[in-house]
Amino acid sequence: MTVPYEYFVTMTVGYERERPADLWRSRGDEWEYLSLLDWQWHNIKDTNVKYPPMPEKLHPVSPERAQELEADRQGWVIYWAHYADEADWRDGEKPTTVVRRRESPERRYDESFQIDDTWGPTTVVFEYFHSRASDLPHLVEINPSEAERLVQEISGVARTTEL
Repeated sequence: MTVPYEYFVTMTVGYERERPADLWRSRGDEWEYLSLLDWQWHNIKDTNVKYPPMPEKLHPVSPERAQELEADRQGWVIYWAHYADEADWRDGEKPTTVVRRRESPERRYDESFQIDDTWGPTTVVFEYFHSRASDLPHLVEINPSEAERLVQEISGVARTTEL
């Protein structure tokens, strides 16, 4: 008989209850995480993620809740409207694009919707939160449906936020 998995989440600072950071499962000493980049379960022994989170960071969830979280790909993504600067945002200017972040145990992946109508890597999210530069763009957090609407308005392309 196979031992069932136990499921856990870690929490994203600032979002805690409504947005977990990672989804983990264990069976004895075997640990796996759900990659939020390829949406597959990965055994930590086979990846560059060699250890599960510290026990005090893990919050148990039911198998049913884990299944809901696994199915809700948009729930793992944070979107922002990207403005040239805070003054443009305050003046009611339209955003220049949309950026998003997916964090997964194996790495953080920041993307912007680009001129060629695809999502591509960007450093703007990291710079916005960690840079001391004075000429940074301004980011305003938005939900996935607002991100979809803005991308369609800016570029004319639909269904761009599907993962």
